[in-house]
Amino acid sequence: MEVQKIELVVGDIKGNREIAYALLTAIQPYFVNQNVIEEEGKLTIESLLTDEYYSWDKLTTMIEEEKLRHLINVGQLFNSLKDSIYTYELSPSNLVFSRNGNPLFIFRGVKGQVPPYDALKLETFTVNFKAMIVSLLDKKVSYEKLVEGQSPFYKGKLFCETIMKSENLDEIIALLLEKYLEEKEQNKEKFSRVPNKLVSRLKWTTIIASFIGVLSIVGVFYFALFAMPNQQMISGLRLAFVNQDYSSVVSTVKNTDSKSLSQDDAYMVAYSVIKTEPLTETQKTELSKISTQSSTDYLRYWVLIGQSKVDEAIDIASYLDDPQLLMYGLTKKVDEVQRNPNLTSEQRTEQLNNYKSKLEELKKNYLTPETNKSNTTSTSTESR
Repeated sequence: MEVQKIELVVGDIKGNREIAYALLTAIQPYFVNQNVIEEEGKLTIESLLTDEYYSWDKLTTMIEEEKLRHLINVGQLFNSLKDSIYTYELSPSNLVFSRNGNPLFIFRGVKGQVPPYDALKLETFTVNFKAMIVSLLDKKVSYEKLVEGQSPFYKGKLFCETIMKSENLDEIIALLLEKYLEEKEQNKEKFSRVPNKLVSRLKWTTIIASFIGVLSIVGVFYFALFAMPNQQMISGLRLAFVNQDYSSVVSTVKNTDSKSLSQDDAYMVAYSVIKTEPLTETQKTELSKISTQSSTDYLRYWVLIGQSKVDEAIDIASYLDDPQLLMYGLTKKVDEVQRNPNLTSEQRTEQLNNYKSKLEELKKNYLTPETNKSNTTSTSTESR
């Protein structure tokens, strides 16, 4: 609830103050409820604006039909209050509306006792009312400028010009009513009224449907761009493996993320890499004993070797603490450096010395002299 306040001095209240205060706080159909607080010679009048009320600004967002309906209700205030003891100022800032569109004044006076002391004259009401009508129906003009003297010079909407030329309040209300009925009939032909709850449901249904639609589109794009090509790749490597076309298996997964392969597919690729790598028949026979039960990292090592991602393979070999895999990875790295055309001779020499020294150190620590000699000869022969 909003509370609007005005302050008066007690001396502004004429006659019997108790009667004046009682009139100000009395419940009246055309005025909001008020509290009166007298303190240290000051009089504070509080107008209580409950949540059911809405201001003049809300009218600016409504359709023409609703604007006209509210204006007709405002126009009827003069006749409703002309014999009342209460006084008021007619302006957009001093009005709120109930849920039914009935206007209520925020502040009130009492004739001869509480300002404004005098009842609003018909001429003044009419001038202010016309300014309110035109400023609401034509956004190009403001209420303040019209009441300050621009009303006689107004040029804009034809209906608003007709209102400005009217000098009789009853005539103005008749024009508003005619226009209102016209708008209502047009809206009835063009639009269907639905409850707010239904609108809210439709809105949420649209939002949910749009969200599902977006997800569906994303799903289709994902399937078309990723899932389908990936499925085709998997089918291709499995068919090649069944046909013992191991080179095709390796080339099929050349650009595939090794982590995305299932255990069975990783086994097929690892087996194919071993079969196509320059290893001795003894080494191939021994290494081919891998299965789908082998370590995931072990299988991935060979997948990476087949993809020429030697650095990643060496990292896995280090993690597994497997000197044989590490030595083979370093051997592949030496071969890679020798074939790299982008290296300068100094860079090539430096990297070769680095990898060869690591390789020799591993051989020294893990191979017997006979095995070392055999492995070196085998590796040299296969490299060629």
